[in-house]
Amino acid sequence: MPASLVEADPLTQFADEVCAGLTKPGQKELPSKYLYDEVGSALFEVISVLPEYGLTRADQRILRQHAESIVARIPSPVVVAELGSGSGRKTRWILEALARRQPTLYHPIEISPSALAMCRRDGCLQP
Repeated sequence: MPASLVEADPLTQFADEVCAGLTKPGQKELPSKYLYDEVGSALFEVISVLPEYGLTRADQRILRQHAESIVARIPSPVVVAELGSGSGRKTRWILEALARRQPTLYHPIEISPSALAMCRRDGCLQP
């Protein structure tokens, strides 16, 4: 059986990926799948509202101000699939503008189960 088809022990895989990311020349990195568990997702939500982290607020401001004009350029029917959706909070402006025009399917794609649960709780994802 080829080695690529054999599943590695999860602990060994974790150690290998962390080692590879931290010994990489230049910019070090860790796979995000290890950062966005329940605690990591909650931490990101807290970080995103800090005054020093203006990206989320800028994204929200742009989407809130321009959602209608963005949606007006999208032909119907629409299915929205969002990679790295998190809690779906930023996408809500687009989804609400789309919903005023037509029923819209939304498929958030996220590695964090707790972020998807938050999305479901806040009404962006149906059970």
